[in-house]
Amino acid sequence: MRKYIIPILYAAIVSACSSSVENNKMESKNESSKKVETIKLSFDNSRHTLMLPAELLAFEKAGLNAKVQGYVTEVRVDIGDKVMKGAVLIRIEAPEIQAAYSEAQSDVESARADYMSSEDTYTRLLKASEIQGTVSESELIKAKNKAMSDSTRLKALDFTARAKRQLLNYLTIRAPFTGVVTQRNTDPGNLVGDIDNQPLLIIENNQKLRLKLPVPEALTGSSIAEDSTSFSVEPFPGKVFKADYYRRAKSIDPDTRTEMWEFLVDNQKGNLNAGLFAEAQLSIKRPDGSLWVPHSAVLTTLRRKAVGKVADGKLKWVEVSTGMKDEDMVEIFGALDEGDQILLQPNEEMSEGLPVN
Repeated sequence: MRKYIIPILYAAIVSACSSSVENNKMESKNESSKKVETIKLSFDNSRHTLMLPAELLAFEKAGLNAKVQGYVTEVRVDIGDKVMKGAVLIRIEAPEIQAAYSEAQSDVESARADYMSSEDTYTRLLKASEIQGTVSESELIKAKNKAMSDSTRLKALDFTARAKRQLLNYLTIRAPFTGVVTQRNTDPGNLVGDIDNQPLLIIENNQKLRLKLPVPEALTGSSIAEDSTSFSVEPFPGKVFKADYYRRAKSIDPDTRTEMWEFLVDNQKGNLNAGLFAEAQLSIKRPDGSLWVPHSAVLTTLRRKAVGKVADGKLKWVEVSTGMKDEDMVEIFGALDEGDQILLQPNEEMSEGLPVN
């Protein structure tokens, strides 16, 4: 009986081993060719819209200071007042400047009288010298030199008087452009001048506004798809405003790694205020197109960003950098070409060289 049991056990063991080997072969076969979903890369030259933070600033802004020291006698405007270019805003009194100008004018008149007298003397002597022996040559030269000296003195004193007259002009502060007074920091009776660097008034031209967009460094190689952009601000929820492209800085800010792009906003109605933060929609595109993939196609870890490229039926990891992004897609750069097949949803468990189909 025992000699029959041994062959039966042997047959059972062999059968179990065969089943195990068969299962391993099936599992190996399944692992050797993993079925995955792929996408085909192609260059995309279409425009893409990005949301960027922006700020509205006055087209022109000036702080008005007193160039001479004196006392404020009149302030004609207050915050919110609209002023026209050249309008008188503030008057300052400085008696010593007026006195200095009056003295300079007196010196000019005295010098003019001296010059006219010496010029007249020289003219008479020159005419008299036509009769030989009437006037000596040295006397004529002396009169000529006196007239020339008086002329030079008159010009110098006149220049000094003009400079002092300019100081008098500084006692009246005028609007440098048409705009709105946004700050007032003085009142009649205040001593102003070089004792305080704070501007007496600040004027802004808000009829046009600058929409400033700090564009990230990685996007500065792109071009604007349209000559305008749209933006929104919190004080007007749901309303969209338009701004026309104006200029760009052509320089990267070393602190923020951005380039400033400017757009102009027509604000004739005065609805918008300078200083508002805005959210702008900027449409840009690459000059030669670029590769775009779904966000899920880029595997991001602490060490790298990569996509899974399928080459000759095997997985090859290709490191990439990313550029522009929108809600569904992301721009990628790396050792990739148009027509390459990459995994739609790669994961870290997939090793280099994994057979895929």
